[in-house]
Amino acid sequence: MKKKLLSLVLAGSVAASMAAIAATSASALIDPDGSYTPGEGIETKRVYFTMPDSWKNSYTNTAGCYWWAGTDACGAIDGSGGSLAWPGYKAKYDASLEDKGVKTLYYLDIPADVPTVVWNNYIDGGMDESAPQYTAATQCKDSACEYLSEGDVDIYDDQDGFWEEMEDSFNGDKAALGSFADNFFKSEYGIAFTMDNLIWVPDLTHTDTSISGKITYYGNWYFYYGDGTYGTYPTKEAAQEKGTVVDLSVSVEPTTTPATNPTSSTDPTTVAPTTAPATPATTDPSASAIATTPTSSNNDATSAVGAKASTADTAKSTTSDNGSVKTGAASLAVILLVVLSGAGSVVYFTRRRNSK
Repeated sequence: MKKKLLSLVLAGSVAASMAAIAATSASALIDPDGSYTPGEGIETKRVYFTMPDSWKNSYTNTAGCYWWAGTDACGAIDGSGGSLAWPGYKAKYDASLEDKGVKTLYYLDIPADVPTVVWNNYIDGGMDESAPQYTAATQCKDSACEYLSEGDVDIYDDQDGFWEEMEDSFNGDKAALGSFADNFFKSEYGIAFTMDNLIWVPDLTHTDTSISGKITYYGNWYFYYGDGTYGTYPTKEAAQEKGTVVDLSVSVEPTTTPATNPTSSTDPTTVAPTTAPATPATTDPSASAIATTPTSSNNDATSAVGAKASTADTAKSTTSDNGSVKTGAASLAVILLVVLSGAGSVVYFTRRRNSK
């Protein structure tokens, strides 16, 4: 009877350990390079970024991507992310076009429900303005990454007939939409397109100053053609006709000048946003693409309705030698606790058996 009981205890411990491991594996992962890797079953969209060479310095040679809402949000504001603070996730470097001179291209496959990202040069500048890393840290303004429609960005609105042409093609043979045909849909504001496989290009001539005194850079989403070039039309041929194609191998310091940017920003370079947007960000394509940004007023991450975010799986984070942040330490602790409990049970029942 004792042997059967001991076997049941051990079997239960193993099962609990496996369940804990499975739960951990289903969440977001930080790969060996320090970049974000979505968990199993998470729908994603790929977004590109071109980081100016001037943003590299002795503290960084790569780009970062931060989001405060949506799946696996940095700061766990919605309860699903880790304790990952600013500057967020390390972006993946695309080296496939280095032989063509393209050395500023980065990307991430982010959850499809992420409404806004903040591209940066992967440095936590801190709050001390006298510290060298404070001035070394660079970031863009918040960039809404759900979709764009007429009235959101001047670079598309100012192209005579752009939206009408896109809608006509959407309703017809979709030839003018090229490989981005699946990006287009009809929203309550008319024809619109999502940011899947688009590239965010910062404009070094168009800046703003945050409330903490940091310079932030405007920019815009462009259609990326996969060959190191981007433009303002879904097909490269149409963009060439309009004269809007830009080659990343030539333009390593982007200087295109959009008149407006649809989002505003506080400055998470100094600290990660710690409170939720005043209005919950939405992933419904029928809603506006303009996202409300968070403010940093305290150290408690809160949800959009004011409830404190869950920290059950994010009680502690550790930093690796390369500066990447690893999440899920609490889950690991749970696994160890279960295993130790099983081992303790073995010792207990073994002692009882030997004492009789």
